[in-house]
Amino acid sequence: MNPSDDRPRRPPFQFSLVSLFVLTSAIAVAAAPGFYMMRGQRGMPQAPLIGMLMLLMGPLLLMTIVSLFVSLMSRRD
Repeated sequence: MNPSDDRPRRPPFQFSLVSLFVLTSAIAVAAAPGFYMMRGQRGMPQAPLIGMLMLLMGPLLLMTIVSLFVSLMSRRD
């Protein structure tokens, strides 16, 4: 008998808290520009501009944050 057989098996679709947080944040970041772009039709004239800026600048901001996180983690080691 293998020692690895003694460990309990993990369900195939189990998320850790960190991956659930990242997934929820990614969905929220993806949905926010659409919300602001649709909100402009209801009396918020600056909302489509905010949505367009979020749509264009979001990936750049995300890459900057990930780059800072990776550099901080590499310095820690």
